[in-house]
Amino acid sequence: MRYRLPAVIALFCCAAALADDFVYAPLDDFEDASPWVKGDPNTDMTQRDSAVMPSREIVHQGEQSLAFMIRVNWTPREGEEYPRGWPMMSRDLDPPQDWSDQDRVFFWLYTQTDDRLPQDRVLRVGFFIEGEEVVGGPWYTIPGIVPGRWQQISVPLEPGRDWTRVNRISFYVAEGWYQDGDEVTFYVDDMRLARRTSPVLLSASASARIAGRGSLAIDVALEGRPDPTRHSVRCTVTDLAGAEQASFRWRLEARSAQFAMDLTDVTPGSHHARIDLLDGEDVIDSREQYFRSLQPGRRTYLSLISFYSSGVWNGDTLEPLRVLNDSAYAGVALPFWGAYYTDPVEDWEELVPKLDEARAILEIDPWPWVFSNRFIGAPQDARGHSGIASRPEYFQRIPILDLDDDTGARSDMMKMWRLGVRAAKYWQSPGVVLDLEAYNNYPSYNIKYTAERRGESYAEVIRKVELVGEDLARIIEEEYSQCVVWTLFSRLEVSSPIEGYEGTVHPVPGHISLGFLRYAQEHDLPCRLLCGGETTPGYYNPNPEALRAKIIRRDRDMAPYLERFPDHLFLAGTISPYHDITINTSWMKDRPGENPEIRTLEDFAPMFETLFGAYDWNWIYASSAAKTMPYDPAHNEMYTPVLSAALTAAAE
Repeated sequence: MRYRLPAVIALFCCAAALADDFVYAPLDDFEDASPWVKGDPNTDMTQRDSAVMPSREIVHQGEQSLAFMIRVNWTPREGEEYPRGWPMMSRDLDPPQDWSDQDRVFFWLYTQTDDRLPQDRVLRVGFFIEGEEVVGGPWYTIPGIVPGRWQQISVPLEPGRDWTRVNRISFYVAEGWYQDGDEVTFYVDDMRLARRTSPVLLSASASARIAGRGSLAIDVALEGRPDPTRHSVRCTVTDLAGAEQASFRWRLEARSAQFAMDLTDVTPGSHHARIDLLDGEDVIDSREQYFRSLQPGRRTYLSLISFYSSGVWNGDTLEPLRVLNDSAYAGVALPFWGAYYTDPVEDWEELVPKLDEARAILEIDPWPWVFSNRFIGAPQDARGHSGIASRPEYFQRIPILDLDDDTGARSDMMKMWRLGVRAAKYWQSPGVVLDLEAYNNYPSYNIKYTAERRGESYAEVIRKVELVGEDLARIIEEEYSQCVVWTLFSRLEVSSPIEGYEGTVHPVPGHISLGFLRYAQEHDLPCRLLCGGETTPGYYNPNPEALRAKIIRRDRDMAPYLERFPDHLFLAGTISPYHDITINTSWMKDRPGENPEIRTLEDFAPMFETLFGAYDWNWIYASSAAKTMPYDPAHNEMYTPVLSAALTAAAE
């Protein structure tokens, strides 16, 4: 069957184009498909399970579209390094094109499949710039893809990039997002560049974490070009009742800008910031955001969280812990049981002797570290690491997540949690570390995947997942109501739509967090939940500018939940440092790339100061990939002065 736009619809689209203040320029009508090729030019051009070809069957305009055909195949092949690859199609632009006067790329997408699409990541598009290196790639995840109909996709061109030499357009999927054997074809047609004729706010964010405590950073990005003689930005800060506390205004000279606003006379705490884009005295666009300002002069609480600690806790002696008494850390996470522990959970009396031994050695706070992985299943096609468990069959029998306690794994995890919380109180420690990572099967984060594999509705799975969070909070209420729960991540900053479900859908850890927070709020518990920041700002950033950009975005994305749970939800930060780039392995070698700005531990000092000034709670992830070895006295002596100096500088 051939799909065309009826003439009436085409006329309507033209009218809409005029009404939405864009001027369009053609980029690719796909009447000639020869510039498009499959394969990743950096790794694999063969990609035997994908194809790129013209299509005259499913067309949006003209005579043909471009078909990107994928058959997911996880079967290892000779000479293939990654069986679960990254099918890609690209077009090189030679010579490079100047898009500096453009704001967006529009194109039409038709997705054809009989298989179920992933919930959050289906297809990504990227626009590459000659000579530019972007950590993680310049990829845009296309939201809301629905099979069986044409959808107009609009991709903003980030103002912070140099768009004068664009040399490639690429689309890709990761086979790991899908199931083995899935088949999907993406049809792309009518790609255009678009420029706004007058400026609007693409984004506007307020953060009291990056310009020094007592200051508010205003970050704005525009579509359209501002006229400095006419256009300006105004930020008005109010309390939650709407009373004005401060107001500043700045002239706009570029598409992206950051301004600092003095808040020294504003009481730290909860506020609203209204950011207006002005043409003269007229407001032409506006955003409003909740934010929290921080107490000046407060020294951040720094904790060590590292899998090196597992070897110490499960060793013959706890003596290596003593080295931390002369460190910069205020606390350390101690994993009572590993993520893959499947033996029967001990009773309290069995733990006490070791708790006493640790408390006698440590002068800093010990934090029990508990893993939710105990109740996460490992089906035959799992994507995780459950095979290293002593009894993998324990995990294999769990139905994705043991939400109904069918196998007793949910009860086991809750017993671990209760013992961890009780131990924190016994130690007189501030709290407990909750690790929500799905080490057994990473797709189980996905509500859509979990619901389909369990044969339940999305709403039912969300309800049961949030009950897990409620039970965690109920145990806090019963054992240690003032406990601080330090999660490595909350995933509240991420949500995506699911067709057939109304409402915001987070990954599974997000709904566990919501269940916890709701119970704590409804029962007026004095506990706190820290979102640890592993997913954002993340373990690695190439420089302080990139870190600050993530901190700003995180404040914006988390604002609705920080406002909803002002007494219970707080943000923490993290970083994974190294002391010698030349000895790094694995991901700590790959992420910095070949020519990183940070090569030594001393190079991290500005990063530490930025992070420690941004959050009242921070943790160092001491990774084996960087050979950090925090229990080695020589390494502790190396890291301590750098961390201590950054803690002091950030507080000042």
